[in-house]
Amino acid sequence: MFSSKIPVRLLDGGLGTTLESPPHNAKFPTDTCLWSSHFLITSPDGLSRVHRAFVDAGADVLLTGTYQASLQGFTATKKPTSSNGGLDITQDDQGNGTYSPREAVSLMRSAVPLARQAFSSTDRTFNENAKGDVALSLGAYGATMRPSTEYSGEYKPEYMTTAEGLYSWHEERLRAFKDDETTWNDIDYISFETVPVLQEVHAVKRVMAKHNRTDPTKPWWISCVFPNDDQTLPDGSSAEAVVQAMFEVSDLESQRPWGIGINCTDIKKLDQLILKYEAAAEKVLGRSEPWPWLVTYPDGAQGSVYNTETGEWEMDPEMKAQGPQIPWHEELTVIVTKAAERRHWKGILVGGCCKTTPDSIRELRAKLALTKSDAFYLESS
Repeated sequence: MFSSKIPVRLLDGGLGTTLESPPHNAKFPTDTCLWSSHFLITSPDGLSRVHRAFVDAGADVLLTGTYQASLQGFTATKKPTSSNGGLDITQDDQGNGTYSPREAVSLMRSAVPLARQAFSSTDRTFNENAKGDVALSLGAYGATMRPSTEYSGEYKPEYMTTAEGLYSWHEERLRAFKDDETTWNDIDYISFETVPVLQEVHAVKRVMAKHNRTDPTKPWWISCVFPNDDQTLPDGSSAEAVVQAMFEVSDLESQRPWGIGINCTDIKKLDQLILKYEAAAEKVLGRSEPWPWLVTYPDGAQGSVYNTETGEWEMDPEMKAQGPQIPWHEELTVIVTKAAERRHWKGILVGGCCKTTPDSIRELRAKLALTKSDAFYLESS
């Protein structure tokens, strides 16, 4: 155990679900797997407004609007030729206009300056000297399928259930950002999030080992999703197996992540999952020095569950019967404080996932700021 206070930083909240909620009331197309990334095509200004709202609320780190973005997703998305804006349009087998691979890459890269500009165009009253950081959001492979399968881990085709298939796919997507120097330099963190299968954890580590061999290491984290009642990944892997996979080192997986985490998971499970992470980390790393950062951004669904088939949030009858829930920001503050007081981690990056709004982050920051603790301090970049 280490005696000094650890830093706590604020991540933003659920970008897609905020766009779907008032006052934005977005309706994402059902014939594309892009979800909120579709706003890179239709309304980059809308994305910017939500980014700025999260910064106004106190977020130190913004995730880019690329969670479900992929080359395959954009090149399968139709665009009327009459409004192509001078961009390349190819024709599919039915003669419909679709985005070219070059345009797909350009659209994906455009998300990075949108997030960066949110800091420069916002009055950061909680820390006027803070520049803010941008994290490249890279969802699991399943997040780019239609319907999405990051909550089930049911990957298709069969090649994408293999380590090699997942490695190749993640490497190609990351390279789309890294091959442009300006884009890459504007990224402060890389976030591989909502990972549902252990095989994908290994694939991501291989990708980062390759990309960090020649370049300075860019901080990156892996965050997994635990939708099952037994607190396992969708593929059945335990939290202990996840942490071991994240931290073990081999020739192909030669680097440990800057941070490990849990996201898009019911907040009721979070405290016990963190304890399981800590027990596993102690076995792998010991306690001779602080562990990497803990990254946690649970959902704010308060008992509702996302139906990937209908695209709707549906209330769990059992949760509804339990009555009013503890406010999300209060429950999360308690969890973060307890984790900080155990003093295992170098720091904690905390925010929200689905159904958390700028108000959620504002309330979380205020609650953390009012918490009297000798275990952590709020840090702004």
